Amino acid sequence: MNRGAVALVIGLVVCLLVMTPFVLAINYYDWGVGLVLVSPLVIWLLLRLGRRLEHWARGETGRPPDPDFPEDED
Repeated sequence: MNRGAVALVIGLVVCLLVMTPFVLAINYYDWGVGLVLVSPLVIWLLLRLGRRLEHWARGETGRPPDPDFPEDED
């Protein structure tokens, strides 16, 4: 199995394991409505994880460029 397939499977499993309880908590608990305020952070972190997995899958060395500040490359 190549790195791209492994990265894809890892990304999907992590998203499933993180988002399913998160969405169910928002849906079923009264205090879950407060989690809506945290949802942008959770999604941003999952996107960052996806970029790291892509960097790993391509076999690139060094730190991946920061997607939030692409002009600050070393």
